[in-house]
Amino acid sequence: MKNTRFLGIFMAAVFLLILGLLHPAISLAANLTSIKDTLQTSRMSFSGRVKTPTSGGHVYIYTVVSGNFTSISTDGLKPSDVLQINGTNYTIATIVNSSEFTTTTSLAGGDATDGNSIYFKSKPGQIITFNTASAVNGGFFQVLIPAAASNFNDTIPDATGFDFNSAVTATASSVTNYTFVAGVATVSGGTGCTSPANYHCFEFHYTGPGAIGTGIQLFIGLSSGTNTLIAPAPSAGRVASQADQYKFRIYQFTNNAQPGVTTETDFGAGTIAVIESVRVTATVDPSITFKIEGVPSSTLTCGLTTSVTTTSASVPFGVLTLDTFRWASQKITVSTNAASGYAVTSVENERLSNLAGSPIYIPNTTCDSGTCTTTSGSGWVTAAGHPGFGYTLAIVSGTPTITPTVGNFVRFASLAAAANELPTQIISNAGIASSQAVYVCYQISVDATQAAGEYENQVTYTATATF
Repeated sequence: MKNTRFLGIFMAAVFLLILGLLHPAISLAANLTSIKDTLQTSRMSFSGRVKTPTSGGHVYIYTVVSGNFTSISTDGLKPSDVLQINGTNYTIATIVNSSEFTTTTSLAGGDATDGNSIYFKSKPGQIITFNTASAVNGGFFQVLIPAAASNFNDTIPDATGFDFNSAVTATASSVTNYTFVAGVATVSGGTGCTSPANYHCFEFHYTGPGAIGTGIQLFIGLSSGTNTLIAPAPSAGRVASQADQYKFRIYQFTNNAQPGVTTETDFGAGTIAVIESVRVTATVDPSITFKIEGVPSSTLTCGLTTSVTTTSASVPFGVLTLDTFRWASQKITVSTNAASGYAVTSVENERLSNLAGSPIYIPNTTCDSGTCTTTSGSGWVTAAGHPGFGYTLAIVSGTPTITPTVGNFVRFASLAAAANELPTQIISNAGIASSQAVYVCYQISVDATQAAGEYENQVTYTATATF
């Protein structure tokens, strides 16, 4: 009897052992953390059509979607933009209204024909950042960026993804345990880039043992716009003021793995929501809201009383008096459920510019001390002898971190600067935030040496959540 009982227990143990060999425990890939895709600029591309009665340098556009022509408003355009109309380059002189603009030169014969294409190609560099979850010796990371289902490599903006633009540069910053070599960029559907479909593929190979919790930076495209993906045009069903969303993916593989065939070691994904308005644009991640509101004139903000009324899309200083300050403000509100919080950055396309003839500029402020920069603030209380354009910040609600603070002014970082300055962080929070609001307070003055004329520039604010 005892032998029979012992035999039963032995057979059960053998059965369980065989079952374990046939069905081993599944080891799931770890999740990469703190994933972000930060665009150099959140600006969309433009894909529209010429409409009669376009003639000379006065261009009308269609305000209804037709196929891949999904840009139906001039809201995404600005003076000095270089467009391609029927394949010919033209520079925008003025934005007349939501369906008309003028160019600095008359359209050549045939370019004004009804239905001709109008393209503006926004080509922002992308910075992919995340923290590693596993130590993989001598492996590689693969990043997938959304692509259209067709015509995704014809150098024309797409309405459902990024166009490959013929060639893209991919690089990475080497850090301890990760020494990267030049990245490999493959167009959607190319060799090794067919699964999943409708994504461009970027591989970043490294030598080194790898590590857990290391911050990685991967770069797609160049800040100059060359060898850079073309940003999408508005989606066909886009509603004004609502975001278009694009999901990107990141995989980590062991050396010699085949993406689409080999199971990845680690995985992560994120979604950016792109919003573009007339003068201000923002890039946002899911579960983050970002709002810009105008402020009426005669409102006390940052200890200063506003001189003009602003809107969410414009800061109209109006006629300036020599050696006299004028003030304007906008209110920025951010909410997010991201555990690691958010950051808001700012950058201008150029100094306030008069492009009527040879470019003339209102300088960016250097404050009373002559030393303030994009990040180092200083007092600016004297208009005479200190002309320029700058800003300061004041908290309205919540407890965000702001730079600069009231009483200290800085200038905007400029994409047109010789060093092609990076956007500067102005507002941030390290955790979940509910309706944190800040005033951005603008100050401007000119002196007698400033040439008469109309001046304009574009300031872009970008909000990014960190999960």
